[in-house]
Amino acid sequence: MAEPVKSRFRKFLPWALGLFAGGIALVLVIAYSGIFNIAASAGHPAWMEWLLTLGKERSVIVNSKSVDVPELDIAGLVPLGAAHFQGGCATCHRMPGQVLNPVYDRMLPPPPDLQTHAPMWTRQQLFWMVRHGIQFTGMPSWSGKDRDDEVWAVVAFLEALPSMTPDDYLKYTRGNSINDSEAKSYPASEVARQGRPKVNHGACSRCHDTDNAAPTSPYVPSLGGQEKAYLQRALREYRSDLRQSGFMEPIAVELDDEHINNLADYYASLKVSVGKTTGGLSPKESDPGRRLAEHGDLSRKIPACLSCHGTDKRSDYPRLAGQSEQYIRQQLQVLQRGIRAKTPYGAIMTAIAKRLTEQQAEAAAAFFASRSSTERIDHEAGEDLQK
Repeated sequence: MAEPVKSRFRKFLPWALGLFAGGIALVLVIAYSGIFNIAASAGHPAWMEWLLTLGKERSVIVNSKSVDVPELDIAGLVPLGAAHFQGGCATCHRMPGQVLNPVYDRMLPPPPDLQTHAPMWTRQQLFWMVRHGIQFTGMPSWSGKDRDDEVWAVVAFLEALPSMTPDDYLKYTRGNSINDSEAKSYPASEVARQGRPKVNHGACSRCHDTDNAAPTSPYVPSLGGQEKAYLQRALREYRSDLRQSGFMEPIAVELDDEHINNLADYYASLKVSVGKTTGGLSPKESDPGRRLAEHGDLSRKIPACLSCHGTDKRSDYPRLAGQSEQYIRQQLQVLQRGIRAKTPYGAIMTAIAKRLTEQQAEAAAAFFASRSSTERIDHEAGEDLQK
């Protein structure tokens, strides 16, 4: 029985190879001839539209199965995701209540209205699409390499988007940058000169603090009162792709040195905002964080946090006191994953962050979040590290 089967297989194999080679040759001939119309205006034949849609949906479903979903603090993440959506996504996908721009409506396929399409996908699937993008659709992958934490903020926003009214959306995306009365009173002369006012996709105040308002999300750092040298360094690192962030890189890449200097001057001159912290810790609860901040942990070769981030810190190091616990903890996790190791400063902190236990990272974040941003806090001259 086995020999006849092998004989038939040997006879069939040349035909199979010939058909395969012929199919490849036919595809090459069609491609080279140019007879297949790839114009977006031509649309797709029904069979191709069905095939492409099936392939896209199945690819997203299959490839997203391994995604682990974290707990999503909707209250803190939605404003952050909304801000990025306005700057990076709304141009194609439109804002609630807005008609799709006819330019983008002529894309093939046209970008979907996510208020109606987002509920069709699970959290894992939304994450996978935002993180990796989709070929042949114009949907890019996330620009901040390995910044999955930022992608989850967009996912949190997309889950909230279907129930948002246009006014709800504008409240999220304007942040601290403009209020409703200013938008409604925008004079016709300005419309004639500059066009209809919109939420500026690069407006820093959409996320960050101002003279009279804290950051719009606890996952956003307070910039008011930071040293100019640190602000300049951070923006230049984002601009040169040395510091990863899908939120900050698209904005920083459009800034020249003059813009960066002016922004650094502005935020350095702001009064320190009253942030949304998790303060109120009792002395007993704050002891581990205080010990780590003031003395470090010699057994794990961890220096005192305040030796670099105290009141008498270097001007190109950030102020941590008064930042939110969520933001500090998130940045320590980013450092522990090695995402910020491309710069000398980032490499130093990466090595230290990787030595922290989860409990130490949480304690340090809680300690600095519980301190007033204007309070003078110093470590004891680093004496424990020098023994």
